[in-house]
Amino acid sequence: MTPTGISLDSIIICDDLYDQVAPSVSFGDNIYLVSWCDKRGEFPAIYCARLLPDGSVLDKDGFLVHLDTMKQINPISAFDGSNFFVVWSAFDVNGFGIYGKRISPEGNILDSFPITISFGTDSKYMPDISFDGYNYMVIWNDARLTGSESSDQWAARVTPEGVLLDTNGIPVDTQGGYQFNSSISFLNPYYLAAWTDDKSGSPDIFGKRISSLGTVIDASSIPICTQTGYQEGAACFPGVENFLVAWKDGRDGFENTDIYATFIDTAGAGIAEGVQPATYSDKISLIISPNPFSTSTTINFSGAQEIQIYDVSGRLVKNFILYPSSPLENASLTGQAFILPAKLEWDGMDDEGKNVSPGIYFCILRHGGMKVREKVLLIR
Repeated sequence: MTPTGISLDSIIICDDLYDQVAPSVSFGDNIYLVSWCDKRGEFPAIYCARLLPDGSVLDKDGFLVHLDTMKQINPISAFDGSNFFVVWSAFDVNGFGIYGKRISPEGNILDSFPITISFGTDSKYMPDISFDGYNYMVIWNDARLTGSESSDQWAARVTPEGVLLDTNGIPVDTQGGYQFNSSISFLNPYYLAAWTDDKSGSPDIFGKRISSLGTVIDASSIPICTQTGYQEGAACFPGVENFLVAWKDGRDGFENTDIYATFIDTAGAGIAEGVQPATYSDKISLIISPNPFSTSTTINFSGAQEIQIYDVSGRLVKNFILYPSSPLENASLTGQAFILPAKLEWDGMDDEGKNVSPGIYFCILRHGGMKVREKVLLIR
């Protein structure tokens, strides 16, 4: 498909006699790697095929990744700059596992035996994977704490050399309810995982940020969409500054589902939570000068209900209270927002009056669900 949305052709990757299902794709080193669950053998297994950007299929009908008596399903892959890593879930009478193998751009399988990411007697399935420039992060549904009736979200890091770093796994979300089918992506400095969660009695979309060191940043999950009806099937992808999360949405009824999306920044805040009045869209602005600064900087703004300063970890360091009696110059309160130009000073101190450390900070202006963000650099 071209960048303008024109379909060029239909490429036959595999048309073997038996079923091929659940395809996924990743790209690296000018090669597409397509993986799928294939039922041509005695047990479902994972197959892969490589494609060139011109549509040429290098591995017609694919190649078997691993021969096993376990039923292998749900393949997904990522590229680390040198090789691909394909992960999948598998099960038999002995238990459930999340496994993976590395594959070179030349189509060579680099691991004689699968890398066991997690195994247990309780169900584990639907993995997803992302790469942060140093390690892979794999996340999956896991029922080790809940039994077969529900699942939580667990994750683990794997190095490009195939070494499992988190042998016991990372408990991403083990709160009450049923969390399932995560999507994960990385945008420096964090991963964002988004999943379906039925803790309210109706499925909603929640998420959490995870650091490259495997630390779960958010103690409570981020409510990405909690509208009436049900929301499920989150898909998360990184952009230049924000994550985009899309999902199937049933707020208008079970038989009238739609596709909705929102942006989430690396501070874990939503950027496009709802439809905003067009009358404000051209009145919102945020300019910071000088930038970089060493002692103080001026925040020039309009259309603000909130202005806050966050550090790169997503921690709120300064919250400016905006109300009519605040010492703002040329401020006018209209519709609970300062619409006319206004300004305030930030002296590099937090809400406790302490000097913050030199580094990068983010100034965020909010008006309802609309948000403007500017990066500011403090030097001392």
